[in-house]
Amino acid sequence: MKTIARSKCPSLRSAGLVLPALVVLVGLMGSTRPAGAQTAISLTAGSLGGGVELTRSFTPYLDGRLGFHGGNLTQRRRLVADVQYDATAKARTGTAFLDLHPFAGGFRLTGGLVYNGSRVDGTSLQPPSGVYRIGGINVPSSQVGHLEGKVEFQTIAPYLGVGWGGPLAGSGRLAFAFDLGAFYQGEPKVTLTPVLTPGSPIDNSVGRALLALAVAEEERRAEADLSSYKYYPVVSVGLSYRF
Repeated sequence: MKTIARSKCPSLRSAGLVLPALVVLVGLMGSTRPAGAQTAISLTAGSLGGGVELTRSFTPYLDGRLGFHGGNLTQRRRLVADVQYDATAKARTGTAFLDLHPFAGGFRLTGGLVYNGSRVDGTSLQPPSGVYRIGGINVPSSQVGHLEGKVEFQTIAPYLGVGWGGPLAGSGRLAFAFDLGAFYQGEPKVTLTPVLTPGSPIDNSVGRALLALAVAEEERRAEADLSSYKYYPVVSVGLSYRF
């Protein structure tokens, strides 16, 4: 396999110069931020749901933000490991951010913490075959009934992102803002609870013990299936009023 000399790849060298130049240009295009402490309140909407934020400027280069966000999203017939569920994601977050405006303009770099009270609740759907596949074991749905599922994540999550605009970026009272980033919420923790049908033949100490082993394996498989959700993307737009 031939090695390509660096001198024969001007496009790579140019990309290394163009990208920082674009960042500088974006920052310089932002309106100059007024000096002095100011406060603003914002209404937001995005991947965290709807929310409200309070922003306080410390310097022309640095702001602090506190926010509360929430919303529900229902998904039908979601296959997790070997079982299908109807699930509802309940987003409940609190945010504490610092916004750095390196050019004292609209462009900003954001870091901070997210209080993540979000969770996903689901109920398994009866399989057409009449047999659940739980932890690699076939169990008749007439005996199990259904599974109640819950997915939770770590409570405190670090956040990094970029943004544009903001409540204190211009001279007017009203302003728009845009945020793009992600926070790390850790590996998902899945809890499955079987709800047996009345009179089920496995509703005894031995049957429940064996079912518990199968459910524990199904929880492990579900956590592996959902492992890509340890990073939560944040896309948000906001309208703010400065006072």
